[in-house]
Amino acid sequence: MEKKTVYQLNDEYLKRILSIHFDRNNGSPYWLEKAKEKNIDVLSEINSFEVFKDLFAFKTRNEMAEYEDDLRTRQLEDFIPRSVKKKAPWIWASETGGTTGIAKRGTWGSQYWDDILDFSNEFLDLHGVPKNENWLFIGPTGPHTTGRLLISIAENRGGMIYCIDMDPRIVRLYLAEGNEKAVQRYVEHLWEQVVPIIKYQNIGVVFCTASLLELLPQYVDVSLFEKVKAVTHAGLAMSRDTYKFLKEDLFPNKPVVGIYGTSVSGISFQKPYEKEDDYRIIYIPSQPFISLEAINEDGTLADYDKQGDVRCFRFTEDSIIPGFIERDKGIRIKPFGKVADRYNWDWICDIQSPASLSGQKMEGVY
Repeated sequence: MEKKTVYQLNDEYLKRILSIHFDRNNGSPYWLEKAKEKNIDVLSEINSFEVFKDLFAFKTRNEMAEYEDDLRTRQLEDFIPRSVKKKAPWIWASETGGTTGIAKRGTWGSQYWDDILDFSNEFLDLHGVPKNENWLFIGPTGPHTTGRLLISIAENRGGMIYCIDMDPRIVRLYLAEGNEKAVQRYVEHLWEQVVPIIKYQNIGVVFCTASLLELLPQYVDVSLFEKVKAVTHAGLAMSRDTYKFLKEDLFPNKPVVGIYGTSVSGISFQKPYEKEDDYRIIYIPSQPFISLEAINEDGTLADYDKQGDVRCFRFTEDSIIPGFIERDKGIRIKPFGKVADRYNWDWICDIQSPASLSGQKMEGVY
């Protein structure tokens, strides 16, 4: 299937991905093991997403605990189809931030990377983010995927990218030790690096974590950012009040675009903002690669406009994720507005992480 922009997950696409991962000779060792444990012949018994969810997906957190541990301790090659490992030009090994213990690991294959660049262009164009502009990236690089991905996105859109590296793990360590002075100094250190770049270089687009964006006026002369034409952000959930502050006060009449995802799952973009959104950040899952659901405690879908646990499915040549139940909460949304017909599957909004729910987010950084 050559089409690379987002479109609704269909049976043909699903069966093609499953045929790669569950091929007896060249599939994914890990998922072949799981199919044997479940006594399921995936290729003959699963012919739709609904059947996949019924027979193979995680339904509770306890059910997926073993998988989560395996993402930390198993060889990463076990999760990759042998055929893909042989033919792929490269596969990126990613790590999460390690919030809940040892970092979990995942892959981003070269084909999926190309798909992401395609649908990133699609959504950034819809938001009015200009091409052929230089970017400033303020966020985590190294194993976290975000940096490498944004470098690719910026270069693919015709610009250079200036990077300021932020290490969320050291900040997490400082916070655990109660070393608030070290956290404060680290935040100052990040903004000290921003000033000469934004002041002397031609920056058209900024990527920054949500928390850092919120604190921008405390550390930097906001007038330096007047030349910026668009802002993108990711990291911890952003509140409506913060989003309104960014759109109305810091970056008026400029696109402010949210990106949601993890280093294991992949990414999805915010829908183009309309008045009816009422400053909610509403994400369109990047199907067929990623499907996001809001589910109840019993694993059933939450009703529309109701909150549930975020459950993530991924179907790409290099990786499948059978309904990982995130620590985040989100609200199930029925498509509406100008792009509803174009992206006519469930959306999700008002993402809240455990840190933001408890008021203990990684202050000033992530």
